[in-house]
Amino acid sequence: MKIILTGGSGFLGKLLNKELKNHQVFNYDIIDGHDILDKEQLEKTFYEYNPDTIIHLAACSDLNIYRDKPDISYKINVIGTRNILKMCQKYNVRLLFASTCCCYGNNDTHPTDEESPTCPTEPYAISKKESELEILKVGLPHCCMRLATFYGPAMRKELSPAIFLNKAHNNEKIQIHGDGEQTRTMTYVDDIIDGIITILENDPKYTIINITTEEITSVIDMINISKKITVNNTECEHIKDREGQIYKEEIHSKRLQSLGWKPKTLFEEGMKKSYDYYLGNDNKFN
Repeated sequence: MKIILTGGSGFLGKLLNKELKNHQVFNYDIIDGHDILDKEQLEKTFYEYNPDTIIHLAACSDLNIYRDKPDISYKINVIGTRNILKMCQKYNVRLLFASTCCCYGNNDTHPTDEESPTCPTEPYAISKKESELEILKVGLPHCCMRLATFYGPAMRKELSPAIFLNKAHNNEKIQIHGDGEQTRTMTYVDDIIDGIITILENDPKYTIINITTEEITSVIDMINISKKITVNNTECEHIKDREGQIYKEEIHSKRLQSLGWKPKTLFEEGMKKSYDYYLGNDNKFN
């Protein structure tokens, strides 16, 4: 299969690219001068490369960057995706769009599945939902892949698992937003990759698919596991909760499991793998 992969130089993209060895992949990334906001360049690539599928990962996902640079972040996430969708329609290409489970927000529906209501609370998730609505108007063969928050070796240092492991390793005080009882379905990056490939290699069936473990982990759990792995009883302090906080995630992945996928890595095991990488990489994640 011929695939265009946007964002192939990011944390997820690099690892996914390695696992797409049975396919022919064109890495379309701003680092290499490929801009999803440049419509002429994008169309030239579609026309010359003639792909079967585009896996669209490129986005501004860092909440801090989105807050500081909302205009360009919106353009990348929404306008860039719109450009890609138009090319997919014109050249009959399947679009696998990396959305987010954060679209569900605080919907008060537990457990949550793909038919549950969405109410995103943060600009990143709001932008993803806006793109979803445009893609869903077209429908199959396209798919909105709602990815859980994922972590693992070489993850962004701004992610909470990276922060907690780094703080615990250095025996530095860990700040907890709110009461720490917020839950997430934190998913190991290899399981996310397996999920994307499962969707890619199956016939189009669903326009929305959650890619997430069903293991529920609270912030307090994450911190306690970080302390256990680093063997440091790091001090913690509770601070004001952040705006837009999602309080409870309990998300199911039955659609993806019906296609033959199952998560393989529990959170504590994934954190151990991440910490081993950290120790072997001069105490850094990226």
